[in-house]
Amino acid sequence: MLGIVIATHGKLSDGLKDSAEVIIGATNNIATVNLNQGDDVQALGSKIQQAIEEVNQEEGVIVLVDLVSASPYNQSVLITNQLEESLKESIYIIGGVNLPMLLETINHQILGTAVAETAQAVLAQGSESLSSWHVSMVEDDEEDEDDF
Repeated sequence: MLGIVIATHGKLSDGLKDSAEVIIGATNNIATVNLNQGDDVQALGSKIQQAIEEVNQEEGVIVLVDLVSASPYNQSVLITNQLEESLKESIYIIGGVNLPMLLETINHQILGTAVAETAQAVLAQGSESLSSWHVSMVEDDEEDEDDF
């Protein structure tokens, strides 16, 4: 089974996992790692490594982080580079996590999709899940309603 690690600033990772479970029910093989104010960044790397080892079932691991080039991302990259080659090859670190991306990852975990394909689908979902709405986008149909 695909392993999933969510590593973020604060308790965002816990909140994302909790939200996903509200939507799809209980989840499996997901670990969360939080970087709280005042935490040692080097200790964060150890926590991420432990989380990767916890969820690794030889089918790959997706590490979802909140910000590219921030501490959870950087520590994930550093730790992954120190792992044995076979494990290193099966880990994908994806920045900018949001709830639709996590749900996409869980869906592929359930389906048993290969880790490389899952990573691409998660990135695509991240882009596709962004949208904007403004009242100016609504067409004014009031005039049509008065015509009988």
